[in-house]
Amino acid sequence: MKETKSNWECVTQEFMQETPEMHLGRYASHWFFKTPRKVLHSMSYYKFAAKMIGPHKRVLDVGCNEGLGTFLVGKECGFAKGFDFDKNAIERAQKNFSEPFVAFEMGDFLENSEEEKWDAIINFDVIEYIMPQRASDFLAGIAGQLTPEGIAIIGTPSKISQEFASEVSKKGHVNIYSHDRLEEEMRKHFECVFMFSANDEVIHTGYLPLAHYFITLGCMKK
Repeated sequence: MKETKSNWECVTQEFMQETPEMHLGRYASHWFFKTPRKVLHSMSYYKFAAKMIGPHKRVLDVGCNEGLGTFLVGKECGFAKGFDFDKNAIERAQKNFSEPFVAFEMGDFLENSEEEKWDAIINFDVIEYIMPQRASDFLAGIAGQLTPEGIAIIGTPSKISQEFASEVSKKGHVNIYSHDRLEEEMRKHFECVFMFSANDEVIHTGYLPLAHYFITLGCMKK
């Protein structure tokens, strides 16, 4: 009789039967190969958002890229729709994630006239790429598509972080915020605004001027 050294075989069989394969696209692949810590940081922001939003909610993820975070939020909150103007990213997300709690659509949010209302709208690493003169329109669009009780969660790198940003990132980052400016802009659209700091994957309520990343939560839209 053959000696059994472990019970790992039954575990692998369960994985093979129940878990579909996922193939990363060019963006997520770049993160894993070049800056794997970025994946950890990004997922921690999405997890924070999911906990703030809570279950049984409908969430719009603006600038979802390949949908890794959208999937996490959809699974935690009930349903999430990823929205992005990058065709390759959306196609990869659609191929990887077909569960009923998640969906993806290609489009430009600044040109979006959709009247559907959401319990929450989130976006991470998006607003810093939007030209400053369009940033207010972006925030107004978010507030306009929320339900009266809906919340907005926005994450963006801080000014202090740019000293350590890659040259590629700096080229795209045309709209970097201080914590004061971000809070001021959010208060134009929301009665209540809460500011959080992030350093690496740790999200906290610490000293905002030294945070490398800001996460702001707005509620009670004006």
